[in-house]
Amino acid sequence: MPSPFIRLFEARVVKACAAHVALFCLLLAVTVAGAAAADMLAAGAKNYKPYAVKQIGAALAGGKDLQAAVKAGDVKAAQAAWIASRKGWETAEPITGEFFPKLDETIDAWPDAKQGYHAIEAALFSGKLDEIKAPVDKLVADLSAFNTRLSAPNFQFDPQRLLNGATKLAYEIGESKSKGGESPYSGTSLIDIQQNIDGVEAVYKLVFHPSLMMRDPKLAARIVDKIDDVQKLVKVTDMKSVDQPALKNAGEELAVLLQNSAAKLKLKKPAVGD
Repeated sequence: MPSPFIRLFEARVVKACAAHVALFCLLLAVTVAGAAAADMLAAGAKNYKPYAVKQIGAALAGGKDLQAAVKAGDVKAAQAAWIASRKGWETAEPITGEFFPKLDETIDAWPDAKQGYHAIEAALFSGKLDEIKAPVDKLVADLSAFNTRLSAPNFQFDPQRLLNGATKLAYEIGESKSKGGESPYSGTSLIDIQQNIDGVEAVYKLVFHPSLMMRDPKLAARIVDKIDDVQKLVKVTDMKSVDQPALKNAGEELAVLLQNSAAKLKLKKPAVGD
């Protein structure tokens, strides 16, 4: 029969082994959860691509309609096509500058636009179609190039850069777009913001929300609520009806929440501003 000393030793060995097993199981669980979250981010980024392709496809289709209307001398149709094209573009804006900065600059430079949408806008909404034939052709060519690169089978979205783009756009909505004036000649500045926040929502919900729900459900819920706050603030009839201080705060708060999600998602904190 083992001595009391032997029995005590055996008990301590069993206890130590159990502790090591528990620690191993915990580390294994954390590793598996981390891998699952990473896989979810990658899957989300993959799922987002068709959405982005659809928006840029709409922008290109509108651009081609604009081109046809200008050639036909139809001012109203040209103006409507410009607005339709912008809707697709603005919804995709979380990715435009982050993934395709040179094309973004040629397509949507503002406020000092020498080409692209805003270089066309003033003349178009003054009815001066003869002044915009060449710029419209250039816009369509650039949108076509953007669409080709985005739609390529080997193009993939990186979750880090998607978070960067969504965060920067949320901050821009609060910091500058809330003041109005991005599209003054067409009168579509409010539509720009509406499409922007819809685009941010799409990126967040398709790519990040499932993973963040695994890691920090409270933060995930706060982001959804803040997106909803911004959407409610811009569901008005015109920019004059927007509560600009509230929109500024809501946009900037959304950007901060998205920044805070980075650590939970094992990503780098996105930078905002200059």
